[in-house]
Amino acid sequence: MADKRIYAGYYRRYDGKVVYVVTMAKDADTDEDVVIWTPNVYSEKRAYYTMSKRSFCEYILIDSVRQPKFKRQTQMRASASAMENFEEDGFLRPTRKTNTHTEDGYDNWYRPSAVSYHEYAKKLCEGYRFSWAKYALCVKEKRYIGISKEDFRELKSDLLFLKNCLKTVLSSYSGYFEERFVKGLSIRKYAQAHGLNRGSVDHLQRKFVASLAHALKERDEADGRNRLRTK
Repeated sequence: MADKRIYAGYYRRYDGKVVYVVTMAKDADTDEDVVIWTPNVYSEKRAYYTMSKRSFCEYILIDSVRQPKFKRQTQMRASASAMENFEEDGFLRPTRKTNTHTEDGYDNWYRPSAVSYHEYAKKLCEGYRFSWAKYALCVKEKRYIGISKEDFRELKSDLLFLKNCLKTVLSSYSGYFEERFVKGLSIRKYAQAHGLNRGSVDHLQRKFVASLAHALKERDEADGRNRLRTK
């Protein structure tokens, strides 16, 4: 247990709650390894909690089945804006191995999994660059690369829907989307480029995500289906 490594990233607790491990620390009195985590990655009122590594790595019995207290969710990745929030709160940005394929779309693509339209909208925007790279690669190669046929249809549907929204009901946000999610400017750099403060850009992003979430909900209602994950 002492040798088990805890990585920065998402973990699912035994009760289904998803938390984000920010970093590890040492207890000043006992020198024991401590895990620092938060259940509120995107909340303006972020709260951080600590738990001993020993407790974090424990196994528990649920319905007579032994399972880990926390299980790492490798398919989930925190957004750039979440990383900025951690830095603002005084934490170092987690280091990741350089992946030479991401911009070319060779990594595996997974359908956005969200329990609300707001979360779905955020994931759609934050994963746009990779999603577009994946789509373009598959079209160019005329085959499915790191994606199933069904997921490719969902990917194409989301990209076309987003493109149409930015030309119509969300046209006032098209410039913002281009700079933030196509060119990849951080909130801080966008604010600097437009002579704004961070709060103004945060407000703009909240309005945009809320509007996109509303459009996604209307799409589901018109299609007679629900693309959200059931809790």
